[in-house]
Amino acid sequence: MTASIGSTVDKKTEAELSAGRILNEKQTDWRSMWICIFLQFIVGVQISVYYMSMWPYLSGLDKTADVDFLGWIIAACSIGCSISNPIYGFWNQKTMSVKWPVITGFLIAAVGQFWYGLLTAATNVKWWMLLARFLTGLGVGNIAALRVYAATASTPKDRMRAISFGTGGFVLGISFGPVISAVFTPLGAHGLRIGFFVFNMYTGVAYLMALICFLSCFVIHFMFKESYAGIVTKEEKENDDLIVPKFDVPGAIICIYLFMIVNIIATNVEVLSTPLTTVLYDWKDSDSILYNGITLALSCIVSVTFHVILGTSRIGKIDRRNQILIGIVLFLLYHVFMYPWGFYSGPLNFLPEGMETTEIGGCYADYLWCNETTRVPLAVYLFCFIVFFGTSFPFVETPASALYSEILGPRKQGTMQGFFSLGGSIAPVISSISSTAIFKYTGYRYVIVLQTVLLLVGGALILIFYKRLVPLKVIKKSEDEKVEN
Repeated sequence: MTASIGSTVDKKTEAELSAGRILNEKQTDWRSMWICIFLQFIVGVQISVYYMSMWPYLSGLDKTADVDFLGWIIAACSIGCSISNPIYGFWNQKTMSVKWPVITGFLIAAVGQFWYGLLTAATNVKWWMLLARFLTGLGVGNIAALRVYAATASTPKDRMRAISFGTGGFVLGISFGPVISAVFTPLGAHGLRIGFFVFNMYTGVAYLMALICFLSCFVIHFMFKESYAGIVTKEEKENDDLIVPKFDVPGAIICIYLFMIVNIIATNVEVLSTPLTTVLYDWKDSDSILYNGITLALSCIVSVTFHVILGTSRIGKIDRRNQILIGIVLFLLYHVFMYPWGFYSGPLNFLPEGMETTEIGGCYADYLWCNETTRVPLAVYLFCFIVFFGTSFPFVETPASALYSEILGPRKQGTMQGFFSLGGSIAPVISSISSTAIFKYTGYRYVIVLQTVLLLVGGALILIFYKRLVPLKVIKKSEDEKVEN
């Protein structure tokens, strides 16, 4: 009996050493990996670039649109991503190609972005805007194929770095998108008109995004080379008698949940930042876009700095599960300080009669909750946005992505990475629709409460399933399996 146990342990050790030797003999193609990282940044920008400017653009063109419909427009991009994420992942799974799914996605996104810029010439703008964002979402769902490449084209020793930088690139794009929008504010809402083309602070960004999509297609077609250094091939498994076993499903689902709550919070914070600061600090629309853009840029710098630290320093070698717990604690601190406590000043001010948020900030007349809501001090808002918001993401999103890849093991991950991206795309759909409705009728108090509950559930799941959230181990074939094969 003892000899049998010892033999089993020896086989497990031998299998791990064989798999490690195979993967460590390969090298990560960092030239292509950096292109992959850059393209994830581009996808992030395409998704978030209008978060802060969308409402003033929409309300200025279509007076029938309200904040509830804004939630659906924001969700449209995520719905498009939700549909296309598994498709791009499955495409990669079957063809082992990243290049063509990504090029196809960027071409579709370019059509959606150009369409968004032409809305000034349309009627029933809110519906055309919803369709434009849906098309963009169908295109940028190609993030699933890019995540597959980061996870499967990197060796085990490079994986944390590759995923950290890739996730950092995407988060940087999500954070940097509204900053690009803020840069165009000097053009104003009227801008320049040439025929039916209007080039202003809203449409100029859209045309730039379409151009960037076309340039991205050029880069990946002519400069990108596919090389999968993180997969144990069929031939390698046969030569070393190795088996890549089934992965732990609950562990994978927990990682997807963690990725979802990060995206829910990111969407809520960025989408609500303009209407929130309009009611809290009486900023008019253009001021909210500009000041929040600057704040988000600073938060972005903090976030990217920590992504780099995780990918290059010993901090990144801390147990993935503990990294995620650190991030959840930081997120909870953000929510504690941003809650409208009774000892903050208040209540909030209402818009003067006959005035719009394009002229002055304040609560709309139907925001009755403003009578009972206090004002988070501006210094607290800025500190939470820049420091807590900036540091939380790297400690949850990056290790959750890396852990998910490790739980799946050294196999093709196209379909499963598609589901991972699907989780990240469904989250903004849920949050943008629910949070804008909650904000309109009850204020931001219950948005904070809901997100806190989601974070506490995530922390509890990690602690309960702590021992199952570990990398998959390759096993050695038994003598019977060798004979059968």
